[in-house]
Amino acid sequence: MKGVSIEGNNLSVGNTKITAKYPIKKVERINEKYIVLLKIPRVELGVEELNNILCYDKNGKMCWRISSELPSNIVSKEQIPYVAIQILNGKLYATDFWGRKFNVDVENGKLIDVKIVR
Repeated sequence: MKGVSIEGNNLSVGNTKITAKYPIKKVERINEKYIVLLKIPRVELGVEELNNILCYDKNGKMCWRISSELPSNIVSKEQIPYVAIQILNGKLYATDFWGRKFNVDVENGKLIDVKIVR
């Protein structure tokens, strides 16, 4: 991605530098926002570890952390860290370790719906 560099926990967007709590695994850009997936080590899982997708604007201001509220149509309400993010047809998707692929609202980080991909 042009103008974006990742080094460990640090993300640079132009002249703006962002430091995350954990290493940055991947960054996607959509609607002038930068979606950051953090790589979570084997630690006790709290809110920051389970909701490991963050959104920043071009000035480095955090806009949201992915919601912990799972869609009502999902059977298992247990939450686990996300392992992948992708942009498909202008929509943001986040996949967790169990293969649940969530459509994420780019404006607020809320989970819209889910499908199983494994």
